[in-house]
Amino acid sequence: MKKTTLIFAASCLLAGSVNAQDKAFQKGDMTVELGAGFGIYGTKVHQSYNETVWVFNGTTLTSQKVRRTKDTTDAAASVIYPITFEYGLANWLGVGARLAYANYFAETDSISGYKPKVHAVDADVFADFHLVKSKHFDMPVRLTIGYSHIRYMENDPADSQAKGGGLNYGISLIPRIYFGQHIGMYFIVGYAGYNYPSLTFSNNTDSNVN
Repeated sequence: MKKTTLIFAASCLLAGSVNAQDKAFQKGDMTVELGAGFGIYGTKVHQSYNETVWVFNGTTLTSQKVRRTKDTTDAAASVIYPITFEYGLANWLGVGARLAYANYFAETDSISGYKPKVHAVDADVFADFHLVKSKHFDMPVRLTIGYSHIRYMENDPADSQAKGGGLNYGISLIPRIYFGQHIGMYFIVGYAGYNYPSLTFSNNTDSNVN
């Protein structure tokens, strides 16, 4: 399963820096960000599976395996709750780690009446390039790469679900406005890509129904 973010996390909550200084970010600074935002996605799902078909050979019916493939494009949206920590290696460069939880919006199936639950967890590392900054303003460009794990639960009596992990990556612009030496607010606008190469499907009778 592949997932690409078209608009990623317009977040705004808190940013904290530990040093009083002439610039909003300098070498040795430590910054923590807490946020809440939205992601809008374009998705592409590739399915590949074996199907048993029956063929009449002129005298009897015989079964054989046929490989089926299906590609589906769609859209999705989620609420994202990130937390990050950054350390200043230089006046213009910071490195850090990011942990984020995403809860996806899901519609109730019109036939079954079941409403799925979908969520994902990201664990990333990133580099921030602080090229535009003043005493109370900082706008780094962030490059992110890491691991993402997604879980889809059908919420049916069979406990049908799918889960798996893969690579995530992104680039974003992060304007920060400081109200004093330590507290401020920030926004994130950017692009991110997710790739889940192999999901495991299961239910309460079989741990792997792929």
